[in-house]
Amino acid sequence: MLDFLIFAVTMISIWSVVALSLDLQFGLTGLVNFGQILPFALGAYGPAIAAAHGFSLEEGIVLGLVLAAAGGLVVLVPAGRLSQDYWALVSLGAAELFRLLMVNVAPIAGGQDGTAVPRVSDPVVAMVLAVALLAAMLLLARRIDRSPLGRLLRVLREDELLAATLGRNPFRAQAVITLVSWLMAALAGILYAHIVGYVAPSSFTVGETFIVWTALILGGAGSLVGAVVGTAFVQIISVSTRFVADWSGLPFDLVANLRLGVFGLILVLVFLFRREGLFPERKVTIHAADP
Repeated sequence: MLDFLIFAVTMISIWSVVALSLDLQFGLTGLVNFGQILPFALGAYGPAIAAAHGFSLEEGIVLGLVLAAAGGLVVLVPAGRLSQDYWALVSLGAAELFRLLMVNVAPIAGGQDGTAVPRVSDPVVAMVLAVALLAAMLLLARRIDRSPLGRLLRVLREDELLAATLGRNPFRAQAVITLVSWLMAALAGILYAHIVGYVAPSSFTVGETFIVWTALILGGAGSLVGAVVGTAFVQIISVSTRFVADWSGLPFDLVANLRLGVFGLILVLVFLFRREGLFPERKVTIHAADP
């Protein structure tokens, strides 16, 4: 039981960082990103590519961050000329293109079979690292949320034209927050790779982005606490699949697939009965004299 709790806290912490990165884009800025699994995957593939080609652990970490930053710029350049609806489609397509690239070009990092990565062997150490990363990213997200940049992003979310009339450059602000959020997700991906000790394309499907969205909507978009609580709820359902299969006697694959149905049902219920999530966004009043 203790091992399960350690593993659950580790996974909740890692995926909470991904949910926070999505919250900065959608909850704070209003950018609908259906491909947030992409920076997470790019981060994870940094250590994987380094391990497959004989580079060091440090070089793998740097490679993961560089890949995420470069990927963010590649997606941002064409998306900057599109409306937010098309931004969602571009991000979704980019995530799937990367996954298919990793599946079909085996020399990069093992193809469909994936590749092994140096693993953090002690589960307690892994948990401490994951919780520390979550704490650092929470502080960063809170700092952004309460900064002038955070207030500008809220204006962009409510009325992009108004922000432009105030002399602000909407694309520049969106680009900054996108790069920050992608690097946050990449850090989570790097740590995930070293904790799991294995990276394969099957871990980065569109379904994983859907799970992150479920956590964010359930907890409350625009709320940092909501992102973490929503992720905790969703991840407990995910990691307890094995126990449900043992208890019910149903095949594990069937229970895993039913899990997606449960997430869909959660989304429907939230939209029907609590549209702002369990922890709605805190309304902030800004006075003219405030910095």
